[in-house]
Amino acid sequence: MAVPADPFTAPDGMPLTRAGAVAQRLRELITAGELPLGSRLRQNEIAERLGVSSTPVREAFLLLAREGLVHQDTHRGAVVFSPTVADVQENYEIRIALECLAIELATRQLGPRQLDELDALLVRMNEALRTDLDLHTKVLNRQFHRTIYRAADRPKLLEWIETLRDTATIYQALLIQPTVSDEYLDAVRAEHAEIIAALRARAPKRAARAIRVHLESNCAQTMARLRP
Repeated sequence: MAVPADPFTAPDGMPLTRAGAVAQRLRELITAGELPLGSRLRQNEIAERLGVSSTPVREAFLLLAREGLVHQDTHRGAVVFSPTVADVQENYEIRIALECLAIELATRQLGPRQLDELDALLVRMNEALRTDLDLHTKVLNRQFHRTIYRAADRPKLLEWIETLRDTATIYQALLIQPTVSDEYLDAVRAEHAEIIAALRARAPKRAARAIRVHLESNCAQTMARLRP
């Protein structure tokens, strides 16, 4: 499938360069399992597949390598990253520290309109958990957390969190969704409800605890799929 013609846009509507558009398409192919974990990415083949020159493909590999989604192997070239237990654990350890800080800051800033927006998102998220896990994970869940962390008014903190969540979303899409249990989905609903309750109570420490529990649960579920 070719990369769309200019102008390029990301899922959130922001403009993309040609290399950014190629990187976005490769993310989608990796998430869908069309480019399996550990598979070699041949520059010329990707360029032909996406209908672009080799230059934006090479630049896209570098973008994805910085995100941790592609590994530059000395002998094999660009390879789809295959996460280990240690990789997942480190990702979540850093996220817990950053996201707990962000939600504590956001708890003091969120207004009634934003809280109502989160309530409406939660309704859509709970429905998507039953009908469309891709919609929940890739769109609604990201929007839910981004709405909270943006309210912290720390742009660099938000940027770091978003980069780490990009990588974690890949982990979850590849390792969790095919076999997710009803018990796990019920836990996700309860955890998101507690996050909103803590925000409405204007309780920063309670909100941080809620995020920690939520992330630790996701981490355990992901790592369980990696362990033999």
